[in-house]
Amino acid sequence: MRWFPLRDPPVSMDIRQNPLWLSLPLGRHFRTDVRISLWFPIVALIFCGQLGFRLGLIVTGILFASILLHEFAHVFAARRTGGSGSEILIWPLGGLAFVSPAPNFYSEFWTVAAGPIVNLMICLLCVPAIATAHLFHQALSLLTLPAVDLVNNMPQALLLLTFSLNLKLLVLNLLPIYPLDGGQMAFNAAKLTWDRQTARIGTLWVGMILSIIITMVGWYLESSSLIFLGSVLMMLGTYEHLAAQMARPFDDSFMGYDFSQGYTSLEGRDDREVRQPGPIERWRRQRAQRKREKELLQKLETERRVDELLDKVHQHGMTSLTDAERRFLQRASGRYRSPGKE
Repeated sequence: MRWFPLRDPPVSMDIRQNPLWLSLPLGRHFRTDVRISLWFPIVALIFCGQLGFRLGLIVTGILFASILLHEFAHVFAARRTGGSGSEILIWPLGGLAFVSPAPNFYSEFWTVAAGPIVNLMICLLCVPAIATAHLFHQALSLLTLPAVDLVNNMPQALLLLTFSLNLKLLVLNLLPIYPLDGGQMAFNAAKLTWDRQTARIGTLWVGMILSIIITMVGWYLESSSLIFLGSVLMMLGTYEHLAAQMARPFDDSFMGYDFSQGYTSLEGRDDREVRQPGPIERWRRQRAQRKREKELLQKLETERRVDELLDKVHQHGMTSLTDAERRFLQRASGRYRSPGKE
């Protein structure tokens, strides 16, 4: 459901670690470490308690496989677009893909979008086999599961459940609520128009409003699932909003005066000569400042990515790089070697 910047792999049993991150390894597949949270069995217990032991285990298994494919899609998309990914964590509330997309809109957007696309593809693959089923309309429900027959028609039941669960994952992840994939895609799109901080705060506001609406609809429909979902999303949104506010950079001004040009601008002037810039000039300055900040962030991200790839070459050799990673290194090295392009 959510992807994170690349980081060091978590320790499965370390008392110094946040208990929410405790996990066990499931092996390394496609150059990616897969781990499962120690709390994931809670999902199976909940499903078994609500749906019965057999159906609960089947739903848990389908959900696990669907989330795993969803997260692998994030990893593969990041690598394909010039980034990297090395770890997946299956969590009780979804999956976490630890990836580092390339510092451009194309890589950041498609790294996130690849997850929901996989859920859509799974749904489309199931449609031909279950289109004639009399329970197909139930599989379209976003709040309930179809009443399948596990005894007399197991293949059709599995396909109906797979379609239903992936449809729910698809719609959920497309909601423009952070930290869902839809919220991150909205954030990446908003950065094309506004500066990073404004885009982040704006998308968080939209997500918080939608979370409140989901909770209110849950109360109206007496749906515990919607109430729980809306409440969790509100808590996550509140946390992200506080983190964004704490990360807000300090202004270069004090009491309305811009000191970015130094203190000498006050020398030899009286009060009549010191005037505030007009709205057009302020807009131009803000636009130039946002452009400088964006270029600096891109440069820092590129340097960080180059360091990761060089470390990878140092440890495993040049052959360990993918074609996309080689092209990224060539572009980065060419940019820094050319004068005047820093």
